[in-house]
Amino acid sequence: MTRESCIAHPPQQLLAIIRQDYYLLTGRDTCAAALLNIFEYWANAAIAHDPTLERPWLGERPIREFEQMLLGIATDKQIRKRLLWLEELGFIETRAPAKRGAAKAYRLRLPELQLALSRQAAEAEQTLGSNNRTSFGQMTDADNTLRSFDPTASGQITDTPSVKQPMPLRSNDRALKKISLEFKPEEKLEKKKEIFSVLDSKLALPAAQTSATASAPIQIGTVAYAQPPETIDLAELWEQNTGMAKQQVRFLAPLHKRPEMVAHGVGHWWIGPGLNDFDPHLIQACQNRKRKFQQADTLADAKTFINNMIRNGDWANFALRCDEALALRQRDTRLSVAAAEGVPPATSRSPCERSFAERRESALGLARFKLAQGLTEQARAIAQQFGLTAAEVGLSADVTFGHSCISQAA
Repeated sequence: MTRESCIAHPPQQLLAIIRQDYYLLTGRDTCAAALLNIFEYWANAAIAHDPTLERPWLGERPIREFEQMLLGIATDKQIRKRLLWLEELGFIETRAPAKRGAAKAYRLRLPELQLALSRQAAEAEQTLGSNNRTSFGQMTDADNTLRSFDPTASGQITDTPSVKQPMPLRSNDRALKKISLEFKPEEKLEKKKEIFSVLDSKLALPAAQTSATASAPIQIGTVAYAQPPETIDLAELWEQNTGMAKQQVRFLAPLHKRPEMVAHGVGHWWIGPGLNDFDPHLIQACQNRKRKFQQADTLADAKTFINNMIRNGDWANFALRCDEALALRQRDTRLSVAAAEGVPPATSRSPCERSFAERRESALGLARFKLAQGLTEQARAIAQQFGLTAAEVGLSADVTFGHSCISQAA
């Protein structure tokens, strides 16, 4: 008999599930644990069609699909990092896409994942067994001798029941609330120490790295970076503690006016010094994007589009625009190198598109057809557009095109 919920939910809703064994297996990483549960869900569907599969392929899965199934508990960059980590652990396997821009195909390695879970369960049982002091063989003879004189052991007195002590009354006096750390619960102290140690480790930079980067800063635009900007990854720290993330950004990229871009590894696409002085190729990529959807594509519209992505935290969309900007930059670099070497640039004309000579010949036939129909003005317009002479069309002109009337030749 299935249990029904006390709340009526709409049918066919997504569920982001985090299993305890996956949570412990991934070192208490909620995103990685949820990803493993998603892979298990897809693998169950694949095994339902073929029960003999041990390592089923789960098809091509874009990152946006993972974001939707995780219901926003992780960003695009966090998901990519966890997927690489799970592949390094040997739980999943990926296959490169057949064409550029397509999604990777994923494969769940069921035997390896089950073996890791079994080992984890065995270690947990062994730990519980070693901590159990009621098992046999752990009491010495001295303990037995002492227990023989214990009146409670021989049943002479009954055990006194434990009485729950009343909770002390709370006081609203602020002076009583100023208690030193030694009187606080140990669990809270340990938790605070853990938090501060994690934050200190994130804020601390290795000495070798600081010495190396301080001697050779990377200058991009008006900003000198202490390390390559695309290697900076402070997205998680930015979400947890924005103030501390900004402090580290000030050290890595001083005078940068877009710290959120630096934290997400895309700070080099702002060149400064103005707040909206972005890389020209990024602006061009955004213009192309807006032009594709038949939207206003002026310079101001492109900058507004970039600001909206930053303000809304749409870093997945921002990363796609950066990839397009990088492709535009590489194309311009190739063209400049080819121009310097004297190589004629390759035409962007499609193989199915007609050449200018073919279009001119077609226009000549159309102009003669219009002239045969008596549409002299239209024939003259076609001739002017494609640079056709009056003799080619079959017209005679007292003067050149556009300055006199054109009459049909006898």
